[in-house]
Amino acid sequence: MKKVAIQGIEGSFHHEAATIYFKESPISIVECSNFKGVCKSVSKGNASYGVLAIENSIAGAILPNFTMIEKYGLHIVGEVHLRVSMNLMVIPGQKLEDIHTVQSHPIAILQSEEYLSKHKDWTLIDKFDTASAAKEIAINNKKGVGAIASKFVAKTYELDILAKDIQNKNNSYTRFFVVSKEKLENADFNKVSLYFTLEHKAGRLVSLLNSMARLNINMTKIQSIPLEENPYEYSFYVDVLVDNHENYRDLLAQLDRISSRVKVLGEYREDDYFRK
Repeated sequence: MKKVAIQGIEGSFHHEAATIYFKESPISIVECSNFKGVCKSVSKGNASYGVLAIENSIAGAILPNFTMIEKYGLHIVGEVHLRVSMNLMVIPGQKLEDIHTVQSHPIAILQSEEYLSKHKDWTLIDKFDTASAAKEIAINNKKGVGAIASKFVAKTYELDILAKDIQNKNNSYTRFFVVSKEKLENADFNKVSLYFTLEHKAGRLVSLLNSMARLNINMTKIQSIPLEENPYEYSFYVDVLVDNHENYRDLLAQLDRISSRVKVLGEYREDDYFRK
């Protein structure tokens, strides 16, 4: 059974992402209180894999996680896209009119404010995360208290959903990386994550972008990340789709010529969630 480190507890979005990625294999969850804990758990061998949220389609990138993957020497072996769905859930037998209190992570409450504004008599309580908010009402059999969390949480803790998809926006997705301490060889990879630095010389980045265009390599993301040791200097994180591996090797050769530091963070299969 594979040990997978996640941020949060059983039933969390990270747990759901892990379940989707490892759908063909049974997994054992290693719960971590923060993202650094996930990276440490994998780097020390306490878990074979880790799952890290890396960006949200609305809120943007989680910059520290890019840096930690590089810092802890981890390898990206896959990715998962997960639609963010917020749902109002209660212990079995409770009805909407029974509710007087709703609890969840502050962001989840904010993301559901349009629905919650229709119930001004409800008391709203902030919790550490969505999964723990739901777990609390389940294990304590709390009557009159609802939680806002995912459908996966409701299934995990056997809660009834009274209102589905109550989030303000329905087009919010979170992208997760699956990371490993060891590099897993994957001859069938079609996506690559790169980390590199560039000198402060005119045309360095343009030269790289021109090379990608010439080699017919599609860049799906570019993210600048501040260098802690050099204020106002930046490294770059880039995702590219690779149809031709020979062209990809040519790109790496070009990067080696213009960059003082290049690291391949991962070669893996693209999650084709949006193509299904």
